[in-house]
Amino acid sequence: MNQQQWQTHIRAYEKSSQSKRAYTRKHNLNYSQFLYWYRNLSEQSPVSDSCDFVPVDIKPSVAPAGNLGVLEFPNGIKLVINSPVLLAQIPGLMDL
Repeated sequence: MNQQQWQTHIRAYEKSSQSKRAYTRKHNLNYSQFLYWYRNLSEQSPVSDSCDFVPVDIKPSVAPAGNLGVLEFPNGIKLVINSPVLLAQIPGLMDL
């Protein structure tokens, strides 16, 4: 199989919701070769729209007094920060 064929499989895998192992089994691909090509082709590819980072809007709290702020995620989930201890831990969570 040539590089272009592997690239096609890598793109298809990334669009699927399967694990690498499940994808290779389904398409009768050698798992070790798939991992090799995945690493090599992923390094060459520009950053795609589906990265690990999600934009977060930080808005001042309009909730009752005592709230220090609200983190609002694109999916609608809101994290209300009402503790200075929690607020102090947020920068450490960014290293995950």
